[in-house]
Amino acid sequence: MIMLCEGVANDWSALHLRNVLDAPASTAALAYGAFATAMTAGRLLADRVAARVGPVAVLRYGASAAALGLAAAAASPWVPPAIAGWAVFGAGLSGCVPQLFSAAGHADQGAAGANVSRVAGLGYLGMLAGPAVIGPMTGVLPLNLTFFLPVACCAVAACAAGVLRPSRERSAHPETEPVRPA
Repeated sequence: MIMLCEGVANDWSALHLRNVLDAPASTAALAYGAFATAMTAGRLLADRVAARVGPVAVLRYGASAAALGLAAAAASPWVPPAIAGWAVFGAGLSGCVPQLFSAAGHADQGAAGANVSRVAGLGYLGMLAGPAVIGPMTGVLPLNLTFFLPVACCAVAACAAGVLRPSRERSAHPETEPVRPA
């Protein structure tokens, strides 16, 4: 889901400014530039932040910030706040994917390579699917409203962040354990 959101930003951020907010092409490109710059800076800092606050917090608060940033960009009637929203979206998403890859590698030491390749494969499928899903949606909704699909994906990721806790920590927190039928 998180990489689906990245794919949407890669392919639709500049078009959002150009087609929805009527920005000149040179200005519209700043949407993707802001997203990519914030994503890059965040990825460079993600390991240090995760070491300090933990992977669950990075995913939970990063996905929440991403959802807020994209919602702000989609709702903005002006170019500068929309560009800022795309930047917040990139900063929020930046640490999420590395935490998912790390959790996959640490889940089962004997199958770390297979787990990481599965997560990567599904992630790249999401990155390809995101833009492809938004395109047909624009036939029935304005482009900016289609961005609430990735906003929802970010919200789900934020709510599900507890799955990054190692299984021994999850058992210490019974509220995160799945309910098993009696």
